[in-house]
Amino acid sequence: MWLWRLTLVALLAGVPVAAAAQDALDQVRQLYASADYEATLLALDRAEAVPAPERTAEIDYYRALCLIALGRTADADVVIERIVAANPQYEPGEDEAGPRVRAAFASVRRRLLPQIARDQYTAGKAAYDRKDFGKAEEDFRNVMDVTEGRTSEDADLADLRTLAGGFLDLSRAARIKLDPPPAPEPPPPASQPVPVATEPPSDSVVIQQALPPWNPTWLGSQSRLEFQGSVEVTIDENGDVTSVRILAPIHPAYDPQLVAAARAWKYQPARRNGKPIVSTRRVDVVLRPNE
Repeated sequence: MWLWRLTLVALLAGVPVAAAAQDALDQVRQLYASADYEATLLALDRAEAVPAPERTAEIDYYRALCLIALGRTADADVVIERIVAANPQYEPGEDEAGPRVRAAFASVRRRLLPQIARDQYTAGKAAYDRKDFGKAEEDFRNVMDVTEGRTSEDADLADLRTLAGGFLDLSRAARIKLDPPPAPEPPPPASQPVPVATEPPSDSVVIQQALPPWNPTWLGSQSRLEFQGSVEVTIDENGDVTSVRILAPIHPAYDPQLVAAARAWKYQPARRNGKPIVSTRRVDVVLRPNE
């Protein structure tokens, strides 16, 4: 009998939590819709006291709306900073927030995103150095997402985006190299003829393939060393480079520059049966010290 009673109490104890969290947020929405912002803030305090981590972002959003409506911009900025730090890509939509709210979020994002990008880059570089290429690829991709469209007024942020893009390519290439190769496709049925090209494809022809300069004077004793590696580019039917990957790293300071330069290379496309086709080309690079 006692065991049954304790079990029933334990089962019922968890039921009110989710319901209470939902009820508290329903009250918040109703109070905010009635423009009673002070009462909404009190309701938000009660909603925050109910354990519901998945509703934290919504609670913070309504708190920021109320603080802005009450003219408490400094307090609103603190809450918006918390929202942006948790989700750097978050922006209130035009259909759910007025100009003042969108302006407040834009101001905080301009202030925080450069540091968020730098922190993500630092984390990605640390992951790359310890050869955790999957984590590095994720972090560098976050840098690219955060900095997209925000580099025109910040030269440092533009340089950071260029470096992150180079290390993103390096991380992806290293991860692919470590991943097991896909299983081979089964051969076609014997009754089905295998298509054969009437003539072998021709190679692409270089039009512009300029390498970035190498000035290693800052390397100290390493400035007298020779560095070798290779890069692979994918060339489309127009002769433009659509992707770049480092096959063999040359030098951490040079690889991002090489990736950026390779995206601007130009070729006459490879051809098969007289028609341009997509192809790949390997370029070997040797960096020698200045004599």
